[in-house]
Amino acid sequence: MLGRIAGLLSLLGIGLYFTGWIYRWAYFAYFQLEVTTLDLPFESFFIVPIQVFFGNISSGDFSTFFRTIVIAIASFIIVPNIFHLIKIFTQKLDKILNELRLKLLKWSLKTKHPKIPQNIQSFLYFQQINYQKYDKVLINEIVIVAWLLTALFFLGQSQGKIDAIRDSRNETSFLPVVTLITPENRLSLGRKVDDIGDDPNVSSFRVIGDLELYKELLQGDFNNKTDPNYPQVVWRLLIDRDSQYYIFPSLSKNDQANAHPPVVVIQQSDRGEYIVILSPEAPP
Repeated sequence: MLGRIAGLLSLLGIGLYFTGWIYRWAYFAYFQLEVTTLDLPFESFFIVPIQVFFGNISSGDFSTFFRTIVIAIASFIIVPNIFHLIKIFTQKLDKILNELRLKLLKWSLKTKHPKIPQNIQSFLYFQQINYQKYDKVLINEIVIVAWLLTALFFLGQSQGKIDAIRDSRNETSFLPVVTLITPENRLSLGRKVDDIGDDPNVSSFRVIGDLELYKELLQGDFNNKTDPNYPQVVWRLLIDRDSQYYIFPSLSKNDQANAHPPVVVIQQSDRGEYIVILSPEAPP
């Protein structure tokens, strides 16, 4: 009994880790990040499936939980039907193989070589026993594992993408608002607090890549609330790992559904001269 419990716990752990990995892979892929480069804690992947299976029930959103129930009910309906189809297929296959065995035996009996019939009979007997064992045990286990992995992949991938789109929008994001304070001329984005109306001095920096993307970020690197015509951009913290801050300008509800925000990666200096201010939301 203890051996069976240990086996079930092992399968449960594998399923939870697989679901958590798929969820985070889909979530960070939306922000153009690879989950393997973030060095996330191993044990955290076992906690993430709670979000995948239940969603935000505390906030009154039961859509994720209902989707999990639908997938579970569909599994109990589809898997037995797959077993039934496999049974029908194997019965027909067994009938065809029996006919082939009979023809092969008839041909072996007609041959003049004395050892050929004995060798063929031994081979057919061995092949029939292995086929029956394979049909009854291994195929069913493969079907169950394949279906469970497919269902967990669908749940993790869909929920990861849904949560990433939610967090990228300023109106629905659960990620904290971030304000980054650095010494002068240490960062190629941002500007002085008392010169918010002027363009930042970036003459000492060089650019590789799309210059227009860099200029677009310069135009939205802070909120100039004194000017109603100035675009108001709320920056949020995606993740903080190994003294690297991954921040991005939030999208608005008017942006297209397939829009993706650019992500800025900031490496904290060895002297700790960067100051990060986190807030649940931006002040009015």
